Amino acid sequence: MRNWKRLAASLILVVLVVACSESGAAAPQGVNTGNVARDFTLETIEGGSVSLKDHRGQVVLINFWATWCPPCRAEIPDLQSAYVERRDDGFVVLGVNVEESGAVVQQFMDEMEMTYPVLLDEGGGVLQTYRANGLPMSVIVDPEGVIQVRHVGYLTASQLEDYLAELMP
Repeated sequence: MRNWKRLAASLILVVLVVACSESGAAAPQGVNTGNVARDFTLETIEGGSVSLKDHRGQVVLINFWATWCPPCRAEIPDLQSAYVERRDDGFVVLGVNVEESGAVVQQFMDEMEMTYPVLLDEGGGVLQTYRANGLPMSVIVDPEGVIQVRHVGYLTASQLEDYLAELMP
């Protein structure tokens, strides 16, 4: 009987240790859905710098784009509208321009009346880190820093609204 109690106590201890370690485990860092998003720091169009980690606690849309990309140009007004409508609720758009000069990007931003933060990935390093297969590509990160969406291609207003409805009801 004594061995039986010892065995039962050991089994309960093992179950508790496994259950506690699984529930508190953090998602691994990476660039895929379910991963904690890899941090990056890029220069802003104004000359400052922004890191992804600066926006922990917010829902962040990282949008990789270029001025020469027709689908990128087409989705920017919808991204701008969503940003204006939801920024007070904790939503931010980080427009990551890929491999273009600040002067070209600034002129484009003025034409498109973009007010969300635009970052310059002049060497394409962040684009490579996030393994973008084409432009545009959007990644949506939840307030805990976990990637919830990887969307390659044109992101429509209704698709964006559907994604945000799940994260920001």
